[in-house]
Amino acid sequence: MAAHRVAPGDELDPLAVLRALGLEDARAVEPVAGGWDTALWRVERSGASSALRLFRPEQASIARREALALRALVGHVPVPEVQAEGTWHGRPALLLSWVPGRPLAHALRARPWLAGRLGHAFGRAQVRIHAVPVTEALRQLETDWIALAGPGEEALQARLRALPPRADALIHLDYHPLNVMVEGTKVTGVLDWANVSIGDARADLARTLSILRLAPSPPGFPERLHGLITRLLELGWRHGYGQRFGDQAEMALFYTWAGVVMLRDLAPKVGRPGVWLRTHHLDAVRRWTEAWKRRAGSPP
Repeated sequence: MAAHRVAPGDELDPLAVLRALGLEDARAVEPVAGGWDTALWRVERSGASSALRLFRPEQASIARREALALRALVGHVPVPEVQAEGTWHGRPALLLSWVPGRPLAHALRARPWLAGRLGHAFGRAQVRIHAVPVTEALRQLETDWIALAGPGEEALQARLRALPPRADALIHLDYHPLNVMVEGTKVTGVLDWANVSIGDARADLARTLSILRLAPSPPGFPERLHGLITRLLELGWRHGYGQRFGDQAEMALFYTWAGVVMLRDLAPKVGRPGVWLRTHHLDAVRRWTEAWKRRAGSPP
């Protein structure tokens, strides 16, 4: 499981967080590195490992949605179990069962020759997500996902709303190799359900493709090798998903939407402490977005 490393001086006390959740039996607590949005520790208690995830105060609604999604998805998709939920100094906290394995992104860098097989498993797991029955509990997670394009993209939003409706599906909207855990070539868990909604599966596929195509290589990892691995991963993912994504004219709208959402998501992170993303990394996202806008016949 992955989240950002807690820097010295952050004054985050995982033992105090656990006490706030009513848990006093932790034997060991270790910070875990990986992402940019929450703090995470591995906790050893009662002979088993758990993941303690601490959100920022303004992420209270995200934490509630995550807990609701995880509880509703047990038995349908491999997800961690919610063991405890609460707050510490106004910050939401979740204690989750530990998911074995490591993030798919890390597995790819360690064993790049497995990119195709891992991509196939990655695609099959996304099929399972889109096949989850949309229950009343999951309906509580429904949001206006089209509006994630934000102000200035009203024409794009209107065209997406005008498309012939498809059957509603569960959509993760942040399904990428850092949020999928694997062991060997098997997916052991899907993490980070903060963006989850009910909607058109094509939006989820477009979002995943945009991340696979546009996410920059991590610091110190050769760009050419990163590009080759992600191309092989994409081929495996498409084969594993096994279904046509949809009409290309309509998909151009979804790819445009995915590019716009990616820009809105990444731009505020540039320059934040502990985030290696830089302004020039957004240039490829802008080129992608403008190219798909032209293909979709949308105004610039």
